Amino acid sequence: MIKSQKLRKEKSVKATATKVSLTTVAIIAFSTLLVLFSGPSSSTTTMTAYAEQTDTINATKVVNASKDKVWNTISNVDKNPDYWPISIVKNISKSDNTVEREVTVPAPPFMDNKAHQIITIIPEQFTIIENQTQGAVTGVKTISLLQAENDANQTEVSIVWNLDTSKIPGIGKGFAKDGISNSVDEALNKIANAVN
Repeated sequence: MIKSQKLRKEKSVKATATKVSLTTVAIIAFSTLLVLFSGPSSSTTTMTAYAEQTDTINATKVVNASKDKVWNTISNVDKNPDYWPISIVKNISKSDNTVEREVTVPAPPFMDNKAHQIITIIPEQFTIIENQTQGAVTGVKTISLLQAENDANQTEVSIVWNLDTSKIPGIGKGFAKDGISNSVDEALNKIANAVN
């Protein structure tokens, strides 16, 4: 009788120890995932001039419109939400050829969807450089226009996006790049529809 009570007590202690160790493992795993997905806190983030490049997206589309017409459409950066999946939160500063602003962008779960952008418009080169210095994904997106050789009513819109996805955990990098690549294709199609 005493022996069976002792065995029951030992089993109960082992079961409790197992529950405690599983709970501890679960808490550690959850904390690790939370740190990975949330990245550094905004209070420790410093603004950098240009982000480190970890990946590049290149896309080009020929649209049926003159270079001037396409330029008039894409150089109005206040209309970016018409083509890109962003919302402008506020313009911090604005001059003829430079805009500094805060926007919301698509972001992986548990990551901040706020981003900081500095946009430089270079009319003489028909080029827009968008430097995203803060956010889940940072990097430099360059949009440039070239007139088709034999047709003044065809313009090549080229987008080169040098990405820094280092804040996104390895498991999510592929999904992030696919999402960004799809947004580039959609933007090119929306721009083409807008100028036709």
